[in-house]
Amino acid sequence: MVMPSKQTVTAYGAEAQKAAALIKKEKKAIRATPRQRAAIDRMVFEGLKRADAAKQAGITDNALRIALSKPHVLAYLNQQQEMLRTSLRPRALHKMGELLDAEAERIQFEAAKYLDGMDRPSHAVGATVNVQVNNTMTVTPGYVIRIDRSNDRRESSRKIDHLGHDEPIPLSSLDDVPDDE
Repeated sequence: MVMPSKQTVTAYGAEAQKAAALIKKEKKAIRATPRQRAAIDRMVFEGLKRADAAKQAGITDNALRIALSKPHVLAYLNQQQEMLRTSLRPRALHKMGELLDAEAERIQFEAAKYLDGMDRPSHAVGATVNVQVNNTMTVTPGYVIRIDRSNDRRESSRKIDHLGHDEPIPLSSLDDVPDDE
């Protein structure tokens, strides 16, 4: 087994340690702190106001407000809200089942419509959304000038009326032009 020399290990050891630390840092996910998570859990599952939830979690309301503007804390809040929404769906379904036996026919009709799926809006959970993306054209504000280069340049060029001809005039034929020296 071939081992690197002591000089090689010494020369590249510091860079290798820096690279390993950088990789470890990149793999570490940014997460909400335990106090932030506790405050969010109280807001979501107990229905507390932000200030009360922060106080019970041991942080200030301002700190929680600032934390809620950070993506990783917002991600935790959204995750917990989705968990609550998902866990409440069975109860909501049972309640709609109970409303099928209500005395008012209008309530029975609305419950039946909901249970049948006809009353759900298009943005409800599980709804399909069709999105078409056109990535072949860039659109920017302003005027668009299209230059057609498919034809011969002589055919597409415009004659300047006051000159009387299309051909370029060589500088040597002009008397006023100084020579390059």
